[in-house]
Amino acid sequence: MWPFPVGGAPWPAGVLVALTAVCAVLAFRAEQAWDRPGRTARPARRIGWPVVAGLVGTAAYGSVPTLLFALHNSAGSDGYVVTVPDLQPDGLLATALLMAGLLATTLLTSASVPGRWALPVVAAVTGELLEWTYWLTHSSAGYGPTLLNVLVGCVSVPVLAAFAGGALLRPADGRPARLAGAGASRSARWALLLPAVVVMTGDLLGLDLWQSASPGTGIGPAVVGYLAGLALLAAVVAGLVRWPGAAANLAVLGLVGIGAYDVAQSGFGHYLVVVQKFGSPLGAAPSLPLDIAHHASALGGIQGAVLLALGLWLLPRTVLADAGRLLGRGPDPALARRVRELAETRADAVSSAAAELRRIERDLHDGAQGRLVTIGMNLRVAEEMIHSDPHEAAALVVEARVASAAALEELRGLIRGMHPPMLADRGLAEAVRALALDLPLPCETEIDLPERLAAPLESACYFAVAEVVTNAVRHSSAHALQIRMARTDGMLRIEVVDDGVGGADPARGTGLAGVERRLAAFDGILAVSSPPGGPTIVVMEVPCA
Repeated sequence: MWPFPVGGAPWPAGVLVALTAVCAVLAFRAEQAWDRPGRTARPARRIGWPVVAGLVGTAAYGSVPTLLFALHNSAGSDGYVVTVPDLQPDGLLATALLMAGLLATTLLTSASVPGRWALPVVAAVTGELLEWTYWLTHSSAGYGPTLLNVLVGCVSVPVLAAFAGGALLRPADGRPARLAGAGASRSARWALLLPAVVVMTGDLLGLDLWQSASPGTGIGPAVVGYLAGLALLAAVVAGLVRWPGAAANLAVLGLVGIGAYDVAQSGFGHYLVVVQKFGSPLGAAPSLPLDIAHHASALGGIQGAVLLALGLWLLPRTVLADAGRLLGRGPDPALARRVRELAETRADAVSSAAAELRRIERDLHDGAQGRLVTIGMNLRVAEEMIHSDPHEAAALVVEARVASAAALEELRGLIRGMHPPMLADRGLAEAVRALALDLPLPCETEIDLPERLAAPLESACYFAVAEVVTNAVRHSSAHALQIRMARTDGMLRIEVVDDGVGGADPARGTGLAGVERRLAAFDGILAVSSPPGGPTIVVMEVPCA
């Protein structure tokens, strides 16, 4: 059900095929960039998850016509069914789910989300806009634009879309869940394609779950079939979260099978539009352009080629890799990636430790060491002059005392820079609160840490927060800061928000790259959202189970 009249033209289906190909290319590029260093979210990725939510809302809109037809599918009803061959999937539901899954696989490492309710709201608003567009642009519909139909459509679409959009919150929140976690296989994220593959497979098998039931089926069986389709999709989503590796393998095998079928149908299938009559319908049978079957067949072949190419490209990354591991003939990609990450973080930790030692040596040499040398020289001169010029000797002793106090203060500052006493005595929460009080800007803190963490983890997180707020004070022209810190589900999540000018980018040497390397030693991640004009949001997440 297109939201606007198309008059039997094939170009909307062509647009969907082209958009599917674009999403596949984006997924391919994301796979190629998976091993590149730096997984920090860029500001442009803020629109990524809302786009996926919009596609989920489109899928919800595409599923509702099945319900509306079911509500008017009385036993013994009359009507026509037009079947256009060789274009699967031929509806918005499967195509929107496929595009949403492809885009979502490229965004699983992003932790920048507009807000808790943003994705459900975007999905619901998108579905509702499409539904109202349909009713406003179609003077008549196959099931009649009655008040009941409009009410059912305009209520069911946003409800379904909101529930589906809410399901996106866990991966969109950037948490290392099962689909993107350190312990999960790199290929597991392709499990997100399984809902679309299930819908396409059901359409190919002629199941009346996600497409309108045949006329005369009856309202009860038709509605039950629609609800069964929704329940099956919910079960598929629950299954892909529970067993992402197996779901990814099934999705890839489904893409290969569906793609091969579409290509074969396009090359060897028939080109006839089939019109089936049920009962004794009034009026003439629906008419379509003579070349609609040819165009549909060509589009079906193109779409099949896209799906087949995507499935074959993913096959060695999912099914064959798992089969090789089961047979003991190949390395575990997750283990190999983990070893590579540990080697990188170890090298970064060694480099950071060496740089920190050089900084301490430089600070001691340029600061306290010079003052201590001056104190020694003054005391030696005072010792020689104590009998000949007591007043001058006393002045030198006073100068030495002042210099010793300054050297002591520098040493204390150096010790605080190495490991603040507040952090050692009171823990991360109190140390961050003390840090916020010392800032020259107003800083609001919301910290929920009921118990202390491991000392190395506390130290890394403290200095990461200190570096971020220092950057905000120096470079962002901010007027206020917010620091939020909480531990949930074995994950420490820290957010630092400022109302400055924005434009922060770890790639430009603002110190955020060092923070990212510091957190990576603890399997932590850092994400930055800093559009021009602000605000800047820095999110850090570190496992602390």
